[in-house]
Amino acid sequence: MASRYQHRIGVRAEICFDLTLDARNPTPKELSELVSQALKQAANHDGGFKVNALPGGIVYPDWNSVDADVEPDHVLDPEAIRIFDCTEISSVP
Repeated sequence: MASRYQHRIGVRAEICFDLTLDARNPTPKELSELVSQALKQAANHDGGFKVNALPGGIVYPDWNSVDADVEPDHVLDPEAIRIFDCTEISSVP
């Protein structure tokens, strides 16, 4: 039986989400506290969260183009990728 390997991959990305505030121009400290609170509410016990747990949540990976066919030289930088874990899984030959 051949083995395959499942990798838990991390990619640097920018997280964007909607935050409704009473103030038009919050101070950096106020904004920091509100963002931290929103992230804490969405976090699981490991400190991670699903982006859809944040209103309007979306992630923009650290790459120059999401369409490699349009700009083949601007793909995801290998330095932006980390392997957190690797597990051997069995597969049928």
